Amino acid sequence: GTGLPTADNTHEVAQHTAPDARVVYVDNDPIVLEHARSLLTSAPEGATEYVEADARDPELILRTAGRTLDLRRPVAVMMLGILNFVLDTDEARGIVTKLMEALPSGSHLVLTHPTTELGGEGNEAAMRFWNENATPPITARSRTEFASFLDGLDVLEPGIVSCSRWRAGSHGPAPEVAQFGAVGRKP
Repeated sequence: GTGLPTADNTHEVAQHTAPDARVVYVDNDPIVLEHARSLLTSAPEGATEYVEADARDPELILRTAGRTLDLRRPVAVMMLGILNFVLDTDEARGIVTKLMEALPSGSHLVLTHPTTELGGEGNEAAMRFWNENATPPITARSRTEFASFLDGLDVLEPGIVSCSRWRAGSHGPAPEVAQFGAVGRKP
């Protein structure tokens, strides 16, 4: 999802490195997209587009993203905090599979997902609180379930780890957060 605009958005980071980068945001909330369209502008050499779609409709996402992106060339699919809203693991896996099967070799999947395997009882309580008081509901997944989203991809180092520990650098060990993170590359 696009999410509400903040600092250092995906297209800003990408276009800082490669001004001609093309980025497509997808969200199912029209209010979020309206804010994004008015606040997030592209570098002149690149392109930034917004698609109103649900993650459960990968065909629509691919069709509309293909108007901005050359889907014959490798792209990065970033699903950060998305699949936890798809409660059925098989359905979530099917979404990832449809997206990645449509993309060429060299494409990457960047994925994060909450888990109760990290963070202990506090995380379980936080998820219960969310599901009792907010919509839509969310789910946590095990390392095995998370890994299944990366089937058929080459998982980059350091593999599946707490997001705070993914390439943490020289700052020493970061406190563990209750989210798995990984990047997979399509061979």
